[in-house]
Amino acid sequence: MSVKKYTKEEIDSMEEKTDYERVNSMTDEEIRENAQSDPDVPIQSEKELEQFRPAKRRGKADESKKS
Repeated sequence: MSVKKYTKEEIDSMEEKTDYERVNSMTDEEIRENAQSDPDVPIQSEKELEQFRPAKRRGKADESKKS
């Protein structure tokens, strides 16, 4: 599988395709069922989820720390 890289400008100019009304109206059970039926979504155990940490911000703020 190949990986396509995009610049920030390309991402910012992309059309939004997410149906947020549909997503926001889904129940937890519907979300779980959709995730379990998607072969590209690995299901995490509760123990694995507890180990998740917020991602660190990247970008201009980080660049100023390099000097």
